[in-house]
Amino acid sequence: MAEQKILIPYNFTISESKALDFVLDTFAHREDVKITLFYAYTPLPEIDMKSSPELRKIKSGIAFLAEEFKKKEDGLISAKRHLLQNGFLDDQVDYVFKKKEKSIAEEIADQVSKGHYRMLILSHQGGKVTRLFARSVHSRVLSVLRDVTVCIAT
Repeated sequence: MAEQKILIPYNFTISESKALDFVLDTFAHREDVKITLFYAYTPLPEIDMKSSPELRKIKSGIAFLAEEFKKKEDGLISAKRHLLQNGFLDDQVDYVFKKKEKSIAEEIADQVSKGHYRMLILSHQGGKVTRLFARSVHSRVLSVLRDVTVCIAT
């Protein structure tokens, strides 16, 4: 049987938790499944703090954002651990934590293509404003993907 590679873009919301629950309910204890959690972040700007006293004032803000990135990566590790504790083996679950170089939709589509994923699990977003944005990301991802099963966990 062919290996089922699944990509889950993860953004640390309740909706993504539902996506993890869907994966656990559907694929746990199957040896032919590999899961990758995916998060792309906007990188911090490279700033030479020594060039201006004014720039030194933003040092604490940049340090705070760097700590937030660390928390996000820790969150991915925690989500991976949740999958491992509930039916997946260590070699079945991985995560990608990368600097965003394009739009999030393009990053997701590129990851699906480069990683040869056969399934993409997106989460359904809540409120009207969020749905408008999410629908835009979903539609942009769907418009470029071919031969990939897309599930939207609600």
